[in-house]
Amino acid sequence: MKINAVKLHISTAAGNYGFNFKFGRQLTVVRGRNSAGKSTLFNTILYSLGMEELVGGRDENVLPYGVRDHFLYEGNRQDVLTSEVFAEIENDKDQVVTLRRAIKHPDRQPKLIEVFEGKCLTGDASFENSKPTYIHDAGAAQKDEGFHRFMEKFLGLRLPTVPTSSGGEAKLYLQTIVAAHAVEQKRGWTDYIATIPFYGIREVRTKVVEYLLGLDVFDTDALKNRLNSESVKIHENWTKYASEVSRAASGEGFVVIGLPGHPDSSFNMDAVNLFRKSGDRQLTLPQYRTQLRDEYRALDEKIDNYSKVTSDEAVIDLETVATELRELNFLHEQSITQLTLKRASHREYEELLLENRESLARNRTAQKLKGLGGDYSLELAEDRCPTCLQDISETLLGGTITGPVMSLDENIAYLKNQCSMLERQIAGFKTDIEQSERISAELGRRLAAKSDHLKALRGDVSTGAVQSKAMIRRQVQLETQVDRIADVDQLIRDRLPLFCDLALQLRENQKLRAVLPKERYAETDQLKINMFEKWFRSNAGSFGYESAPIRDIEISRDTLTPVLGQLELREINKKKTDIKADSSASDFVRLIWSYLLAIYQTSASKEVNGNHLGILLFDEPGQHSMRVESQHSLLQLLAAESGLQSIVAASFDESDSVFNEATSNVKYELIEWGDKLIQPLRST
Repeated sequence: MKINAVKLHISTAAGNYGFNFKFGRQLTVVRGRNSAGKSTLFNTILYSLGMEELVGGRDENVLPYGVRDHFLYEGNRQDVLTSEVFAEIENDKDQVVTLRRAIKHPDRQPKLIEVFEGKCLTGDASFENSKPTYIHDAGAAQKDEGFHRFMEKFLGLRLPTVPTSSGGEAKLYLQTIVAAHAVEQKRGWTDYIATIPFYGIREVRTKVVEYLLGLDVFDTDALKNRLNSESVKIHENWTKYASEVSRAASGEGFVVIGLPGHPDSSFNMDAVNLFRKSGDRQLTLPQYRTQLRDEYRALDEKIDNYSKVTSDEAVIDLETVATELRELNFLHEQSITQLTLKRASHREYEELLLENRESLARNRTAQKLKGLGGDYSLELAEDRCPTCLQDISETLLGGTITGPVMSLDENIAYLKNQCSMLERQIAGFKTDIEQSERISAELGRRLAAKSDHLKALRGDVSTGAVQSKAMIRRQVQLETQVDRIADVDQLIRDRLPLFCDLALQLRENQKLRAVLPKERYAETDQLKINMFEKWFRSNAGSFGYESAPIRDIEISRDTLTPVLGQLELREINKKKTDIKADSSASDFVRLIWSYLLAIYQTSASKEVNGNHLGILLFDEPGQHSMRVESQHSLLQLLAAESGLQSIVAASFDESDSVFNEATSNVKYELIEWGDKLIQPLRST
């Protein structure tokens, strides 16, 4: 991205005021004394690009009152009637648009940014036929009418989706990316990328650098997330279908064989069978259905010949059914007893799990307190009493226990394992209880049917009926049971192909997962990070960084920030070298220069071809009495990058000699003004 020009237009009762500046294609130096308006210009540029969140707020309130309320010119107060800012920007395809955004206006709100095709500031394009866009409302980054969505498309970016701290996902918003391209004066020099707006994105600084360096980790993460999501879906559907089959089968007294309870890529539908015990035999579903139909036909014959049945034969039938009823009653009571025992065991394990979790929480709290003490080098954290300096044991029973005692870490690990084991056992109990409940219900239903049959037989015998009501009732029961079994059979037929589809999906999922990189960064990403590290060290040497041996500085593979001995180069660690104490404040700023420039250099290389926007804006980079030699090196390196547009606003200690030395032999465009940035405009 290139910023060709920026213009501020203020309407007052005394005429039109503002500024109108054009920027060079590479380095532009904005020179002005302190409090002369450099930050006003800098922040107005960010505002025109819809990036004022980098300054710490939204809309026009982040701008100084001089551009939205009133200003002094030649000692006279000028009230702002209307004000608006224009920015002409260009993408890498030489397409140019001009943006217009109101600061104070009766008809246009600051949330509106109008987009005009062409060069309205540096060319002869007119302010007609604008495309209205909006910011700071829902959809600004997703909808075509949103300004940040427009900018994403205009700049040819494809912003990835990244995880948030709440467990969801969000787009890596454009504002987070721009924070690595623009450093404002007040907060910008306090971190490597200091002014990233808060959107709840997890590890946002690392994500920004990963994106700018064009690392493949986003594609890998996206594939991992998709595969994980597919795995969860496969597991959900598999267990849902398996539960349906198991519930329907057990409801009719069948046991399902050959159907795994969890997804299995080697699933074979021909291996699935349903078995049911009938007397001493194990019958498949078709065999049992045939048995019921045979019984039905046998009853037909008995009904036809019922008038010939002798009393002895009727009594034998009565005793047979009574025996079957007693057996069923025994099985039903046995199932109820087992169910009660399982429920009791389940409650005990639940209570045990609760106790373990409480113990684990207490141990973790103790560990945390000890860790906090370690951060501040408290004696307590080193198992020593801060008063008497005696050793402290991690158990109150140290004097009575002669054997080995578990440390705090070991105890936590043990309790975690116990909790995991109990959770697995409780999950198993729940499944077992559900299965037992279904079996018990099925036995209860059979018991009720058998009891009805027995009552009907007794009625037949006592009344001497010519036609047996018991046989007819039994036939009705058989018809109902055959229908229910047919429903189970149909359900199985419907579900088995679905299991086959899920097994196929699982095989494809496992195949793709097998080729994923084992490490977070693939080999190609590692090469890009290595290049980034080299550029960073080279820049730090050029800028005169002296606080630590540059060859020992590395780019962390966890955070992508500079580290020395695994310590980020700005943290305090009393036990080791106090880097910050050794590092002057200006040296830390040199590291920030090195870091942001190295991101561009790596991204712009042909081997990487990353996503850097090709622009850097620095507001007063010469912080903390920075040596002029370092400022000169910075301007030299910025000017040497032919593909980089850099805009540097600086006071140069309000000294001509410092300015001349810093810019000596440096090719740049210069923007400067007198005492006041806001001047009368020559034309409207």
